[in-house]
Amino acid sequence: MKHQSKDRLSAIEKALEILVSFADVDREVGTVEVSNLTGIHKATVSRILATLLDYGMVSQNDETRKYYLGPLAYRLGRSQTGQLINALTAISQPHVDRLRDVVAETVSLEVWVERKTVACYLAESHNPLRVAMGPDDVLPLHAPAGAKAILAFVSHDRVDRLIPEQLPSYTERTITSKAALLSRLVEFNKQGYSIDNQELYSGIYAIGVPIFDRLRKPVAAISVVMPASRISAAREVEIVEQLKLTSRAISKTINSRLPSFPKL
Repeated sequence: MKHQSKDRLSAIEKALEILVSFADVDREVGTVEVSNLTGIHKATVSRILATLLDYGMVSQNDETRKYYLGPLAYRLGRSQTGQLINALTAISQPHVDRLRDVVAETVSLEVWVERKTVACYLAESHNPLRVAMGPDDVLPLHAPAGAKAILAFVSHDRVDRLIPEQLPSYTERTITSKAALLSRLVEFNKQGYSIDNQELYSGIYAIGVPIFDRLRKPVAAISVVMPASRISAAREVEIVEQLKLTSRAISKTINSRLPSFPKL
């Protein structure tokens, strides 16, 4: 916003500035820190936070007296997130179906939502031996190929905040060390795709690439998911090429039809 002084902002604009500051830091903050983040006087911040607290837009920790986004903010966010997921799914579906037909394997579209991904569309392979997933499956960030493809293109600082030191194990191949995961993400970033070699489900191999918004920020991913018995080095090269072509096509469509795609 191009205001010469925050003192000239209206009360509504100041409240919005304060709410945006919470979204940016993604943690509890006190009145003084909110004042420093926004440039709004501490006394004004205190008054506005009291009003936002009454309406459920923020909540307060009784012990630390610090504030964080409240239940109403999350209700509004979930509503917007649902609309975005529906829009992205509608845009991506024909591309995902086409990729399924080209590689003759199941293809999953996953959208990044906070500390998880949601498998919002699945184009199942016509092969009798195929991978099937439930609708709207919620997936962890450290095991599936799609989630790791997204994380590989997220800033190190944000990944550090999202990923705990110890990670739950799903199979004997799951990466359970944060340090090991971060090392793999660097590798995935360099090659432009990620793999899940039986880390989420035994016997299942997946390859994922991210989908980017107009700012080159990852917002989703597409993954080819197949029985591990069908993968080979040559097959992986072929699938990666088709995944990247499909990702570019979806990203281009998103950026033309959803030019102001906000952060999920």
